[in-house]
Amino acid sequence: MKSVLLIRLSSLGDVVLTTPVAANLKRAGLRVAVLTRRAFAPLFEGNPTVDEVFVFEDRGVWGWARAIRARRFDAVIDLHGTGRSRLWSMVSGATRRVRYDKRAAARRRLVWTKKAAPTLAGGVVDRYLETLAALGVPAVERTPRLYPSREDRPSADFAEALGDSPFLVLAPGAQHATKRWPAERFAAVADRWLSERPNARAVLLGAATDIPAGAAVRAAMDRPVVDWVGRTSLAEMLRILNRAALVVTNDSGATHVAAALGRPTVAVFGPTVREFGFFPVGPRVAVVEGGPLPCRPCALHGKPRCPEGHFRCMTDIPVEHVLAAARVVAGEPRP
Repeated sequence: MKSVLLIRLSSLGDVVLTTPVAANLKRAGLRVAVLTRRAFAPLFEGNPTVDEVFVFEDRGVWGWARAIRARRFDAVIDLHGTGRSRLWSMVSGATRRVRYDKRAAARRRLVWTKKAAPTLAGGVVDRYLETLAALGVPAVERTPRLYPSREDRPSADFAEALGDSPFLVLAPGAQHATKRWPAERFAAVADRWLSERPNARAVLLGAATDIPAGAAVRAAMDRPVVDWVGRTSLAEMLRILNRAALVVTNDSGATHVAAALGRPTVAVFGPTVREFGFFPVGPRVAVVEGGPLPCRPCALHGKPRCPEGHFRCMTDIPVEHVLAAARVVAGEPRP
């Protein structure tokens, strides 16, 4: 076996979590290619464990079916598990084809019954790494890693705004409303953090869909904050996050990016429970979550509003708990 294709089209955090699989394959002396969407291709730039990145939009479903078969990969690892990825694997001609186990039924039962099956132990990274056993590749590397270019800098406007002072990054967005910690609490964390560091700055980051969340935090803050929500490319966001003194996020892709960059990261998790497997992995990461509730988890992926109407999974998480976790990951003593 000489070459392997990894398939994971989306989303941001899920794609970040594939990097340990690539690292172990490369460690075993194999050539590694990754097929993903154009939006997430920058995650693999500069990654020494990935030899090629294929962009889904360049060929589409049937174009890649033909191209993958023509490349004659020895193995295909399907880390997505959709109809498209299964098709590509099936027609690839590879002698070894492996698909990761999503534990979909067990996760749904957890939502319905609030009882976690033993199969939900570990995280998504562990479930991805299980695929290596079928190829006889040991899972030595277990931590996601990203490699932003040291030569590339943020654009002139961003670089000037950042300066040389330490800065806090707030990523208050999330795909679903129930995964967003209240804006006034993000603001309170930022104000407190800045008050203790007179030369520090705060930066808001996120996708264009997070603009309302960022605006709400900015409006609730007493101190100035640089709002770049919806203004950066993914590659530029990586370079900014890579310089952050602290990153505070919700359950979102930014959490996994910051963790994989090795930055001090605090993630606030409400409806998402550990057994789903999406808690971030990294050397300087803390997850702050509320206590047990009979309604948690309420859904697999979040909802537009709290089904119970009280939103306690988020509102029960105090600012002080997030600040305490921030000091721990940043290696600072408690006041």
